[in-house]
Amino acid sequence: MQKLKNSPFFRSKKTHFLFLFFFPIFICAITELGQMQSVSELLNFTLTRFGIMVFSTLLITAIFWFVNFLCKRAWIGGLITATLFYAFSCIEYYKYFISGAHFLFSDLAMTKNVADLTQFTRLHFNPLLVLSFFLIAAYILCLWLCDVRIERKFPIRGAISVLIGLTTTVCLTVPALFVPVCTVFGIDNTYSYNAFSDEKRFENNNLITNFAVSINQQVTSKVEEPQDYCEELVDSMLDDAEPVSESEVVKPNIVFIMSESFGDFRQLEGMEVPEGVYDKFDEIKKETFSGQAIVPTFGGNTVRTEFELMFGLPVKSLNNATIPHSLLPENVEQDTFAQMYKKQGYSTTYIHPFSSSFYGREDVYSEYGFDRLLFIDDLTVEVNKLRDYVDDDTVYRQAEQVMAETEGPDYIYITTMQNHQPYGSDDDTEVGVYFKGIQRSCEELQEFLNRLKKSKEPTIVFFMGDHFPFFSPESNIYTDLGITADNCEILYSQTYLIWNNYGLTTEGLPKEDVSAFYLPHIVYRQAGLPANEFNETILNVMDEEPIYSVASPNENNSKLLDTITYDRTIGNGYSDEEVAKPFSRNSE
Repeated sequence: MQKLKNSPFFRSKKTHFLFLFFFPIFICAITELGQMQSVSELLNFTLTRFGIMVFSTLLITAIFWFVNFLCKRAWIGGLITATLFYAFSCIEYYKYFISGAHFLFSDLAMTKNVADLTQFTRLHFNPLLVLSFFLIAAYILCLWLCDVRIERKFPIRGAISVLIGLTTTVCLTVPALFVPVCTVFGIDNTYSYNAFSDEKRFENNNLITNFAVSINQQVTSKVEEPQDYCEELVDSMLDDAEPVSESEVVKPNIVFIMSESFGDFRQLEGMEVPEGVYDKFDEIKKETFSGQAIVPTFGGNTVRTEFELMFGLPVKSLNNATIPHSLLPENVEQDTFAQMYKKQGYSTTYIHPFSSSFYGREDVYSEYGFDRLLFIDDLTVEVNKLRDYVDDDTVYRQAEQVMAETEGPDYIYITTMQNHQPYGSDDDTEVGVYFKGIQRSCEELQEFLNRLKKSKEPTIVFFMGDHFPFFSPESNIYTDLGITADNCEILYSQTYLIWNNYGLTTEGLPKEDVSAFYLPHIVYRQAGLPANEFNETILNVMDEEPIYSVASPNENNSKLLDTITYDRTIGNGYSDEEVAKPFSRNSE
């Protein structure tokens, strides 16, 4: 190796120049090839979208030289840069293969949940990714043999590195600069709010540029304080609540079930559903109230729907944040429905049969007003599984045990896991595996409700899926059904049930589709509990604007909803009746 290093070829400045010049081009090609898995497609994209490839190469060049000036040796800068983009290529390939969703900047928020994420993956040997690894290793070896060094003292190198880093960051994050960059290189920077619109944008940008666009949109989507935000403005928006005599209040148990990836595929035109899958679900619907709700997500990001059902507020008002609770101030008790029920004397419990660290739920939800958080390691009943996940029956029996052990009424929020992806199997198709899980969910829900019928405790059960599932691109179901970014609204429509065991009527329940965030208000009113200004205000808005969601083609904005949402999550909490005086969440 030392002879090679001292050879005329590797000591030549021309060789050094060529290896340094072509490194960003090489890494760009390898990165995109790894996720595209086709040389011909890569060449075609390069020819038809040349500006995109130039931008991607320039971005890699900036990162490469940013690291070079810090580390002095070019082979170290090359190793770090190559490792970063090779990792991006692998993540994109496997994520898209498993879920049909592309790798975005917002996904980096889940890096601390890598151990949990591996449970969702089905990794397999990929020859092209392995070949890419060895090609990168060979190139780094060549850089090492060239032994190019930047012969400048660290203060100078550091200053140049900082200048490169700042220039690149500013160009990516400041709209006034990024928009002209997009125009020059032909970058598609249209806003993406679902997997379908992101797919369309990805086809135009490819991995590296699309990731850069997602950085810009993530940074610039900060929730701004509403204009003229103050206590007087919030008070002027709130409606008075009629007092309710405590003697008239029954205070039933309230059980919210958010069923993982539960969707009624019969509402998709052209979809063939095996017989019997939804039979038990239909039997339940005959004896209870059902309707259609518009959820804020498709295929993933369960916490969006969870946020709307826990807070009674629209994710749209938080710029459709990927993880809404990431915007919340730390160490501040949040104005959730758990808090609201707790103030009415309820015991409050959250049950999720999965890792407590996933989405940071244990840390964040401890501020939501729950007396108990029960994750997979906290379950006290016998645990049964379907595939790799705890089944619904186990969670329902856990909820029954909680209700039996506590005095007084219970508010229990359940996020199930039984039907989480992946759905791969050697014996069946993805869709076949999914439908088997859904049929079992319907059966277990009916059994749970039948047991509650025998209970002496009045109980209301709310049931809804969080989102329709992702399937891998191999299944291609939604594409086969002709669903695109232009007509995917149907995939945001979820059937919900409001069931009770003590003879409540369905009077006052909505007869039209509504956004999911209205539903906890509806259930609260259905239970006959003392209303407050917040409930009354949101329910009155529902009458005028039943759907407020990014999933809706109607691009309206509601100053009232946006202001109330800001106030109860990021702002000063003026709408919380329990707050004796205004407080600043941001100062906590």
